Amino acid sequence: MKYLLVLNAGSSSVKFSVFTFTKTIGKEVLSGSVNKTRGSDLIYKLKGKTKKIHYSSPFSIKTAWHYVHDLLVEYNIVYIGFRVVHGGEEFNKTTKINKQLLTKISKYNKLAPLHNPASLEIIKLAKRTWPRLKMSASFDTAWYKDMKPEYYLYSLPLKYYNTHKIRKYGFHGLSHQLATEYASQKLKKPLNKLTAITCHLGSGSSITWYDKQVKDTSMGFSPNEGLTMATRTGDLPADVVLYLASELKMSVNRINDLLNKESGLLGLSGTADLREILLANGYRVAGFRSSLKFNAQQKKQAKLALSIFVYDIKRYIASYLAMSPNLDSIVFAGVVGVNSSVIRNLVLKGLNLPKKVKILVANEDENKNIANQTLKCLK
Repeated sequence: MKYLLVLNAGSSSVKFSVFTFTKTIGKEVLSGSVNKTRGSDLIYKLKGKTKKIHYSSPFSIKTAWHYVHDLLVEYNIVYIGFRVVHGGEEFNKTTKINKQLLTKISKYNKLAPLHNPASLEIIKLAKRTWPRLKMSASFDTAWYKDMKPEYYLYSLPLKYYNTHKIRKYGFHGLSHQLATEYASQKLKKPLNKLTAITCHLGSGSSITWYDKQVKDTSMGFSPNEGLTMATRTGDLPADVVLYLASELKMSVNRINDLLNKESGLLGLSGTADLREILLANGYRVAGFRSSLKFNAQQKKQAKLALSIFVYDIKRYIASYLAMSPNLDSIVFAGVVGVNSSVIRNLVLKGLNLPKKVKILVANEDENKNIANQTLKCLK
């Protein structure tokens, strides 16, 4: 039997799925992830059973690939699909991978510093392992290709867009697309008549407004815009960055690390793990035990971090809701959106939603979407 592999690499994890296929994508026979912990945790699901292996060695894309590859030896992999976060305006559909493509993708590393380099690294490792296999890249930015200029342009002189392509691109598109299509199927309403707000919540989070087509989204020029995230600031006034540079004498590289790797939940509470923050707030998290002990001050910070995280989500939903008098659904996706009823309830509490709005949870992850697009591209 032939199989299709999906690899989805981020700054602190590598997700993977193996699918059967004929003319269409069939059953997912293996899935899992390697996650950065105090070392690395390989968690995978095989034949209905979930297994976990802890490795003490520090997380890296290279070591994660070795752990995943060891699980793949018994499968006849013929196609591989990769998630790439930033494709700019250049890539608006799934594309076959070659040397020229990899060179072009690398141009966007500076715009998605936590993601694109990781994607390129896992692609190169896989190509080194299986140089003859057909591979393709699916882009998170592609879902937003039909956004109108009034939604994607910043109020800078137009020459900066015309010459340098400074604009809102949008991210998590593969997840938002799947969530939108899920709503369409569940509500039995075609996409060209559907209005939905999709919420991808995870270590990176974003909200997208869909009204017969993609209208707007919380992430912009880079994945650091919008919501408070695990280690990213989300929305931040430009004057704060100028102050960091002029008054605190921070270099561009130092500011980049601060905004992308040291802020968000981590900066507010001391941990980037939302599960830890929920526990510190007195909520139970199924299947998760913390080794951290929060003192009174840390619990206070965790409460503040959770409040800010939830408020950011609510304010974006509320702004899109105000422009969606015929909203059909709010759809939750992403690891937090799907698995945390606590977060969903906190987000929805106090929102003045019309009674007809359906709250949905899109259980399938973006890997299924990548698999479908990969098969169409490579077969």
